[in-house]
Amino acid sequence: MNYISLDLEFNGAFDFERGKQGVSDEACHHEVIQIGAVKMNEERDITEKFNAYVKPSIYPRLNPFISEVIKMKTSDFSSADGFEKAFTSFKKFLGSEDSVFIVWGDSDLPILYENISYYGLVREPLILRFINIQPYVGRLLGRDGGRQISLKNAVEQLGIETSEHYHNALYDAYYTAKIFEHIKPEGAELKIFCSNHYKNLK
Repeated sequence: MNYISLDLEFNGAFDFERGKQGVSDEACHHEVIQIGAVKMNEERDITEKFNAYVKPSIYPRLNPFISEVIKMKTSDFSSADGFEKAFTSFKKFLGSEDSVFIVWGDSDLPILYENISYYGLVREPLILRFINIQPYVGRLLGRDGGRQISLKNAVEQLGIETSEHYHNALYDAYYTAKIFEHIKPEGAELKIFCSNHYKNLK
């Protein structure tokens, strides 16, 4: 079995004429523009990394708020592959071995599904096992009242060495993997993402 630490960066609608948030495509509110992943074995040793930038096409220009966060411009994606090719490469990276996804927060898997569904790349139902370690780490570090802790604050409080900036899917997946390796969360809840349930919630 493998653990796959997954992180995404994504773009959204923006009305550039009026300088405000635009109207989203109902079929895909958040367009994936980077897939970052780190593969770990059962001992939580990192064995492989994956990084793919994705050329935006649903929302061809980067939302300026997104651009500011990720420190990239629309032109930086001009030579990137489209989502279909990037996702095909990601599936090859995953391989056929049974995997549990490790995520920081509960949005990445639904957004990934939204994109693969938009491009017709998924066979129903899509069922994935995952552990969201954000709430577990928050409790471990004394966050009360269910308050979320940012990835950056968790890395700093756990004393994990940093060498790359945040809000990059590969680097955030790496830091999530290092947290998972560091805390060994045996009590973290294993959950199931099921596309049928997700569609019913939309």
